[in-house]
Amino acid sequence: MPSAIILAGGLGSRLHPLTKTLPKPLIPLAGKPILQYIVDLLKTNGFDRLIVAARYLGHHIVDYYSGSKEVEVYLIDSKDTADVLRILADVISEDCFLVSMGDVLTNAPVLELYRDHVKNSAIATIGLKEVENPLPYGLVFLDERRRIVLFTEKPISLEVYLLSVAHYKYRVESSYWNLVNTGFYMFDDSILTILKENESLMDFGRHVFPFLLENDYELRGWIMPAETYWSDIGRIETYKEAAWDLLDNKVSGVQIPGVLKSSGIRVGDNVDLKGELIPPVYIGSNVVVEEGAKIGPYAIIEDDVVVGKNVTIHESIIWHKSLLMDESYVYDSILMNNVVVKPGVKIVSSVIGAGNVVSTDLYRQKLDVVKEVSPYAQD
Repeated sequence: MPSAIILAGGLGSRLHPLTKTLPKPLIPLAGKPILQYIVDLLKTNGFDRLIVAARYLGHHIVDYYSGSKEVEVYLIDSKDTADVLRILADVISEDCFLVSMGDVLTNAPVLELYRDHVKNSAIATIGLKEVENPLPYGLVFLDERRRIVLFTEKPISLEVYLLSVAHYKYRVESSYWNLVNTGFYMFDDSILTILKENESLMDFGRHVFPFLLENDYELRGWIMPAETYWSDIGRIETYKEAAWDLLDNKVSGVQIPGVLKSSGIRVGDNVDLKGELIPPVYIGSNVVVEEGAKIGPYAIIEDDVVVGKNVTIHESIIWHKSLLMDESYVYDSILMNNVVVKPGVKIVSSVIGAGNVVSTDLYRQKLDVVKEVSPYAQD
């Protein structure tokens, strides 16, 4: 099997303040970071050499995988996604290789992407997914042989979409109109030479794929099966949606950590649960939930959290090492690590940065990070 290179260097600006503390791929998601779900997926599909390319706050990724035998982490100063391959060319030895984004949640059978690529001998094969609305993601059009005839980067306007559909429907006999780029690519190793000879090609979507099409290279699309789950975790809203989908078991084949205590309730080790859990709920390890507390439905509590008496947590995600004191109330919110919520305080539709002490009610607020500590840091 070829190597897989996971791109984990983006700034994650749309997820601020979550990405103020750590890189987007390390954001906690029901017991493990987003990146680890990608690692598990690739290993399950037979990719045994996994290379993570880190940049922004990349030392946290280096620390997280220190001592790991399953992942090689390279901390590099890349200018954009395609520049990663230019920098890592000397460590890529196979005739073809996979590139994956490090910020998606999916159960895609990416082994089939590899097989399709080898069978058809294209310079690149892009993993695609049919969606109801492709506008936030850009456009990918295929002909009847599943060769890509148009690739535009996200986002696009409705006018551009309609004009493109009209134009390419006239040009080709058969096409797919609602396909989006999923961030999984198979490349022939000749792409490394192209990148070396064309230093202006920095980003796959904006530069590399349009360049390949303009210069008559064969660029193919592999369409994920219709039942495949795929989520681009690029915004606060999609982060929460992916979390609830995990709790609802919508990501078949993907297992979150912990033990299934009862239907829809999964808990970690060394938990002290005196309150009520209303499924679906995930409770991490070393968590205390005191009497009268109500957790759920739709709640994720990561490791080392203390929930006081008569606390309510609903449709919310609580990161590591936080303290919610008696009678507090959290709804539709995210609390990063090391947050303290004072007694009786209500937090609604808010995001609370790491290290904050919340002593007044909050509604639709974003509090910046006070103390920049990774939730995975060792005491």
